[in-house]
Amino acid sequence: MKKLFLAVTVSLVTLGLSACAASSTSPVGINCDYSQGKPLWELPVDCQGR
Repeated sequence: MKKLFLAVTVSLVTLGLSACAASSTSPVGINCDYSQGKPLWELPVDCQGR
């Protein structure tokens, strides 16, 4: 029973962390228009190369 509890706990933590990682990515079709004259820090993170 203890092993089952540990397996379920690890699964839920992994699922929760992967959901956090998925929510921090930018959507497809992001606009990296550098010609607008915006500073680099105002562009989306994917455009900044981080």
